[in-house]
Amino acid sequence: MKRLTIVLPAMAMLAACNSKPTVHAENASVADVAAATKDAVKLEPGKWETSVAILSIEAPGLPPQAAAAMKQQAQAQKVETCLTPEQAAKPPQDMLGMAKNCTYEKFEMSGGKMSGSLVCKNMPGMPTGEMRASMSGKFASTSYDVTSEATMDMPATPGAPATGGKVTTKTQVSGKRLGACDAPKAG
Repeated sequence: MKRLTIVLPAMAMLAACNSKPTVHAENASVADVAAATKDAVKLEPGKWETSVAILSIEAPGLPPQAAAAMKQQAQAQKVETCLTPEQAAKPPQDMLGMAKNCTYEKFEMSGGKMSGSLVCKNMPGMPTGEMRASMSGKFASTSYDVTSEATMDMPATPGAPATGGKVTTKTQVSGKRLGACDAPKAG
């Protein structure tokens, strides 16, 4: 679950692009997609608010209380950050470095919209198997809104009845520019 939470903001950053360029990629590495979107990623510098919400969790054998706790923990988390002009000028590929074992089966971006499907295999810290994620959303230089659905194989937990199998999580990541960054506090 932690790895999924890390991958989603990275995908959202890719989605936050200028609407003029068109990008189409198939069976491409995350680095290839980052390079293809390098000139398209034009977030405006300033104070940004990013929200991450888990919309649903489906896990066979997972007690309903555990699913509810997971959803409650990640629901509507908001983070404010200051995006400097230097950070805004760089594509988010540094953020995507942890996704070396991932491949975009398909990625499209055009006219303020994006969609893609990503497959990750043998990622460090993840159980064996793979994670598949599909995403779609809209973007502009001052906002983005991406919904994704990820499915991963989870091993059975020793001693727990009927656990293991596929876990599917639907998540929404949105961001908006709030204005200028706060002035640094005198220290």
